[in-house]
Amino acid sequence: MGVDVRVVRKESRRRVTEVGVVPDGAGVFSALLERVNHPLLNRIDPYGYRQLGAVDMSDFVAALDAVGAEGRHFDDLRALAAVCAADRSLTMEFLGD
Repeated sequence: MGVDVRVVRKESRRRVTEVGVVPDGAGVFSALLERVNHPLLNRIDPYGYRQLGAVDMSDFVAALDAVGAEGRHFDDLRALAAVCAADRSLTMEFLGD
């Protein structure tokens, strides 16, 4: 059980192009969400859906840094956030189980 993260571009109401994804099969990100208390991270429901825009990416990365999120999984999330931040037509989606 985890929170998969993907960056997408909405082409139209029905068509979405996935730009990148960081799956959370081991539950690393969801475990972090359960144990930390941070205003931005608290908005991400480990069992639901949340979307952040490109303008939110610097705050998202700062939140990961503030709670001490370290390791390859979080490095991958930071890299995906950088892709999203570089293009305002992209959004980051958090898909909880």
